[in-house]
Amino acid sequence: MARRKAFLASDDDEKTLSAPTMTRSRSQLGSAYAPGAFFTFESGLGACISIPDLSATVDDAPIGLETKAQIILRLQEVWQSWFARAYSVDASNRPIDPRQCLDEALLKGATVVPLASDRLAFLNPLRMGYAPAPLAFVCNKCRRFMRFESAAELAKDIDSLRRAKCTAPEAKSACQWRQVDVVFVHWSGEWMPATPGRWEWNNRSNEAWLHGETCTVCGGKDFKLNTDSPRIGQWHFYCANPTCGHKGSSEWRQNDRFTTEVLRERAGARIGERRMEPISYRASSAYYAQAEQFVLFPAMEHQLLALLEPQKQAELASFVGTKFRFGGAELKSDEMKDALLAAGKADEWESYERFSAMRDFARGMNDVSAQHVMEAEIQKLVTRWTTSDPPLVRPKVELPDAVVAQLTRRAEYTSRFDPFVLTVEHEALNRGKLSAAPDGGRSAFVRFNHLDHDLAPKNLAAKDAQEAETQRLMNKLGLADLGLIREFDLCRFTHGYTRVSATPTLEKRGQNMPVRLRLFEPLRNGKRPIYVITQANEALYARVEPRHVYAWLQEVGVCDLPAWDADGSPLLGGRLLEVAQPFGRYFSLLKEADASAYRYVYTLLHTYAHVLMKNVAELSGLDMGSMGEYIFPLDFAFVVYRNGTTMDLGNLSSLWRNENNRFLSRLLAPSVHRCNSGRLCDTAGGACPDCVMIPETSCIAQNQLLSRAVLKGGPAPREDATHKGQRIRGFLEVINESDGH
Repeated sequence: MARRKAFLASDDDEKTLSAPTMTRSRSQLGSAYAPGAFFTFESGLGACISIPDLSATVDDAPIGLETKAQIILRLQEVWQSWFARAYSVDASNRPIDPRQCLDEALLKGATVVPLASDRLAFLNPLRMGYAPAPLAFVCNKCRRFMRFESAAELAKDIDSLRRAKCTAPEAKSACQWRQVDVVFVHWSGEWMPATPGRWEWNNRSNEAWLHGETCTVCGGKDFKLNTDSPRIGQWHFYCANPTCGHKGSSEWRQNDRFTTEVLRERAGARIGERRMEPISYRASSAYYAQAEQFVLFPAMEHQLLALLEPQKQAELASFVGTKFRFGGAELKSDEMKDALLAAGKADEWESYERFSAMRDFARGMNDVSAQHVMEAEIQKLVTRWTTSDPPLVRPKVELPDAVVAQLTRRAEYTSRFDPFVLTVEHEALNRGKLSAAPDGGRSAFVRFNHLDHDLAPKNLAAKDAQEAETQRLMNKLGLADLGLIREFDLCRFTHGYTRVSATPTLEKRGQNMPVRLRLFEPLRNGKRPIYVITQANEALYARVEPRHVYAWLQEVGVCDLPAWDADGSPLLGGRLLEVAQPFGRYFSLLKEADASAYRYVYTLLHTYAHVLMKNVAELSGLDMGSMGEYIFPLDFAFVVYRNGTTMDLGNLSSLWRNENNRFLSRLLAPSVHRCNSGRLCDTAGGACPDCVMIPETSCIAQNQLLSRAVLKGGPAPREDATHKGQRIRGFLEVINESDGH
């Protein structure tokens, strides 16, 4: 749907036009229809480009200061890492200008200067403007070509366009115009409509100019466009003068104006870097929205957010040490009591004693579920005391040198793969959802082996039988925890776009080119828009048993397996942190290498999440494109969530009510772990669209680090050079053998 308003002619910037706005879902407007995207409406008639809504009033996103702070932290990391990756292709024989890598608004010379919050507008994507584009037209009969510089110019000359007499021999009326649905795009983020001329640098006038806008033979300014060839690159312009008809070239080419102006006098020698690509405006490479997402922190846990700030390195180290039980003696209750009373926090100690008494009572009643909840509450208290700013209770922590080294190299990670960020986010999820006490008959997190009143069968005997079978299947699947999160709080924001490539570099003509990340055009108030969507939909949470993971890693034979005592300290997640490896923001560091424990764990969790998603799609009303995933490698956990801003109809809770243990037993079926491509897929790493790959819009890791072999055994993943050409044992094989199943 679109609210259509007239375009108003203006001699000023085209932004002053009263552009119409379109109505789509918030998810669509914040991604596929974000500013700079090409699209058509349902009729398929008329190509348009999205532009920011330039209304006097803006739709502010309903988020608090803490969420804005999280977004800004992510943006700073994204902009810095994008620039570093794109600028890395700089070479002495082919110097790269910083402006070729990142929007000028974020640069001061070769230094990234992130925008402060007062220069950003956090918007709820309820409305988006649009304008017709490209404004290039060709007659279907006589091939006459017309192009307009702006919507205002088109509106002014629309009558003359309609009355233009067709010169085709068989024509007896006006020209039959159609929009030229091909545009030229460049990895600088720029685009161009079709035009006879090409952008070149003029050393005399010291500016870029369109060379070839007039016929080089007769000087005519009218052209025709031959689109007979099925290959777009072989379309060509020729002079419309019937006595001339000169054709400049048999190939359709255009140069990027922005890159031409950056290179200036070097433009002639570096033509390959300036050459634009002719593609249909419908092609995906014409536009890539750049978006990020993260777990929203509960209101009462915002001190966790502070741990991720650059100046909070010591506090983050303390948090990691406490969480994974690194070094130092365990805090005794008397020590904690003395510290709290000295700080005037007697009420905090009373909470500890109350939870301890409730835990002991649940233990005496053999109520495992209540005992877990109370232990989690106690751990939440202790973690909050030791990670507050300043800490109420000083933790006894001595981090290993390897973990200290990981802290210093955090810049090599990206937020969505940073083990420290993911650990803090998992702690926020644990405090806010996983260990929350039931509210009436409904729990924020329902463990499938300990159902709440709302999700359980009404017959007590049936409930006990179902939970017992669920526990048996969880053991066979190697899961320590599995359940339904009723509201998985997630924030997704779109901050800019690229063209030709979604990553900071691409290879063209044998050379690596920097891809320019562009911000959206400013609003009327001069601020740059950031389109924010928050959601709280149902999700499935799964945590794999660390003991099983360690046994499997031993069977695989990874090269850097750390020593670990399951009954001692630290936790396995801490040992895994010592050998963690960055993948690079766009998997630039993900090369074939020795079998790595961290990569194998991530591959296991990632593959498990995809298999779970496919199983959900088979048995529910959700398709693969409507789901998403989140992975917490150091906690051996993952979340599969419903990704949408429309009403949540409870598909996942309904799935468990209707299918429950049939859903779990399917995960053990051999057919779930096979691929229709067979041997072809196995030799390619055990992952393809026919088996565990999913739409990239749903995958957090661009379908990297996936292999069916990690679950059911098979040829080693493509990243493993140690076992190349060999069969590795699968996680489900190992645990069912060791448990006697």
